[in-house]
Amino acid sequence: MFDKNYLYKIQQEKDSWDKKVKDAKQRDVKFVTDSDIPIKQIYTPLDVKGDYFENVGFPGQAPYTRGVYPNMYRGRLWTMRLFSGHGTPEETNKRWKFLYENGETGFSAAVDALTFNGIDPTNKDGAPEVGTSGVPLYCIDSLFALTEDIPIDKISVALVVEPFTCAPVCSMYFNMAKMRGYDLKQLMGTTQNDILTMTVGYIPYKNSPPNHILRLACDFIEWTVAQKNVPKWHPINFTGYNYREGGIDAVQELGFVFASACSHIDNLIERGWKADDFVGRLAFHLAAHKDFFEEIAKFRAARRIWYKLMKDKYEVKDPRNLGFRFHVQTAGSSLTAQSPKINIVRTAIQALEANLGGCQSLHTNSYDEAICLPSEEAALVALRTQQVISDETRIHNTIDPLAGSYFIEWLTDEVEERVWKYIDKIQKVGSIDKALSTGFLYKEMRDAFHKRRMKLENGDEVMLGVNKYAVPYDTVTDVFRTNKEAIDIEVRRIEKLKARRDNAKLERIFDKLRNVCEKEESVMPIVMEATKEGATCGEVCNIYREIWGTWDPPLAI
Repeated sequence: MFDKNYLYKIQQEKDSWDKKVKDAKQRDVKFVTDSDIPIKQIYTPLDVKGDYFENVGFPGQAPYTRGVYPNMYRGRLWTMRLFSGHGTPEETNKRWKFLYENGETGFSAAVDALTFNGIDPTNKDGAPEVGTSGVPLYCIDSLFALTEDIPIDKISVALVVEPFTCAPVCSMYFNMAKMRGYDLKQLMGTTQNDILTMTVGYIPYKNSPPNHILRLACDFIEWTVAQKNVPKWHPINFTGYNYREGGIDAVQELGFVFASACSHIDNLIERGWKADDFVGRLAFHLAAHKDFFEEIAKFRAARRIWYKLMKDKYEVKDPRNLGFRFHVQTAGSSLTAQSPKINIVRTAIQALEANLGGCQSLHTNSYDEAICLPSEEAALVALRTQQVISDETRIHNTIDPLAGSYFIEWLTDEVEERVWKYIDKIQKVGSIDKALSTGFLYKEMRDAFHKRRMKLENGDEVMLGVNKYAVPYDTVTDVFRTNKEAIDIEVRRIEKLKARRDNAKLERIFDKLRNVCEKEESVMPIVMEATKEGATCGEVCNIYREIWGTWDPPLAI
């Protein structure tokens, strides 16, 4: 970016400065990023490599380092979205309305553990967990209750379900929308549908093997977007956030995300589709963790990596499909049960990372999440945190304000280079389902977890209130409790559904689903038919288990 003679002059001055400060006292800490990237004292034009147009460019133009849209936040702010889900669909509906009235611009349904794993509340193995970790969505009646008086034709809804339960839960949502008179082709929303969340990000309960899970995820992408049944839907959200919470670093987070995305794209190309038929609707969910500058550099590097993947590997032609759009969530694992009000500060700083990194959607965690599900007060504070940034700070007056920083540009390059190497490491094992079935990704998660634990134990990573200025667990914050009657309410809901539905007709549909599973054909058309007739999530998933069996992940301890 600079004249050679000018760079030579800077090098001379830098050498002179280095001599002057070489004996200056420094703190006894490791000057590295969270990903162990060594950081120098200062950065200069000497550290900025390559051509501006190839590496940085302008917002809305290749390689999209500075943002996917030409006007970014000067044209439109990010979507403000908080995950909500507790007790019953009616209670979650009430929380949604409260947040909507206070300025939330996107709804997200975090489901309970039973919905996540395809289990009905009548199953004794999971019955006590009804509504304790999210909203129960076991049948189509639940979706009617969840969305009552919610303008789902004007605002996007995210359904946080994974490939195993994606088809039944989403088909219930789509059938509900059709029954209410909505046009599916105009419906906006996102389904998580992420194979890694339900494996390395969460220990699954009686789910099917990874090869079938991958195929289920691709069935949904194909049916919604490639076949244009719900063309404005985001059929998958590669959720690096969830694996990051398990201890991996920023480089590994992007490596997991992009390696997984490639496996899904490859699967759909094998089915006869072109990348341009669907990649523009793939979504991504990244973490905003504690290392302020590394996270910003990570977001900028991610856009550049995606652009190169799409252009060079998949030969994407449509410029709209070259941009990497992503949702960000502040780091739940950075929150503490000690002095929970300090979590408000942590979340605000991490939200700032997401905005300076150019996210399209943002979830700020609530300060009490290390203790319980978010209370109404804590959820409102989390929303107001985003609104303070959007309405008061004026950081959005210019686009990508940190561009041109010698340090940020160097760090963006460094993160990108390391991510490419890590993607290659994963892909040498095989597609993402093979990386799971061989145990490779579990070993990566295990090693990362142990490494982070050692950093906390030896003080290389500081958590205020935990390993520095330690204090007891908070006893002041009101703990939000979910509805103890939820299990009885949900069992009665399913009993009423089963009493009115045509069970003989449904059994014939289930036999068709068994046949489709045996032939390894797309399950979506039949599951749409089944849930319209009143099939529960557990009933559909039990047919998967019956035909494909269940899988015990090769956990590495």
